[in-house]
Amino acid sequence: MARQARLFIPDCPMVLELQGVAGQDVFKTREAFSLFQAQLPLSSIEEGIALHAYCMVPARALLMVSSPQAQNVGRFVQNLNRHFSPALRQVQDVQSSAVWEPRFKSNVIQPGLRSLKACLFVEQLAARATGAPDLATYPWSSFAAHAGVVNEAWLVDLPAYWQLGNTPFERQSRYRQFSEQGLSDRDGAALAASLQKGWLWGDDDFCTQIQDLANRPVRPRRRGRPLKATRSTE
Repeated sequence: MARQARLFIPDCPMVLELQGVAGQDVFKTREAFSLFQAQLPLSSIEEGIALHAYCMVPARALLMVSSPQAQNVGRFVQNLNRHFSPALRQVQDVQSSAVWEPRFKSNVIQPGLRSLKACLFVEQLAARATGAPDLATYPWSSFAAHAGVVNEAWLVDLPAYWQLGNTPFERQSRYRQFSEQGLSDRDGAALAASLQKGWLWGDDDFCTQIQDLANRPVRPRRRGRPLKATRSTE
């Protein structure tokens, strides 16, 4: 069976997941983390990608991006790997010929509140994977920038983040408050499932409205035959 095309909707946020080959750690040293982090803005600019959020843990990385063109997303990941992989071999031992699994996972996110939740989902990878107690002090995530702890001017704010306040201080403060509420178990599970399967995370109305702009179905088709309309007896 032919592999299904990667879901893409122009300018809608996407979450990308890069995994180490066979689950192996990619980032074993501070230098490895720093190399990847430094390459993110360079590759995003070169390939016309808006980078909204990121988080790296030893065996994987989550990135939140958007683009007007589908091919830019794949080119961004290729660009990132083309520069990062050889540089990584200069600072640590790499056992395999490849650093990452050959096909990265992705989903598409409905703009608005869901995109803000997805941003937090990306940044909370540090807590889920490493038990990091304070995201604001975790150096390999965009959370510190969104919370006003560090300045990463190369990040592109989501419209939903921009709407949190009229000034940077207001936005940062309200994002910290938003993060303290956390994601519900239901939202976290739905986001994780859509990322694994490559579907859109959005409500029913948005899925219906956006389908014509997508390059393939945005949700799985219901199993079984369509229900037949019943004939009125009146």
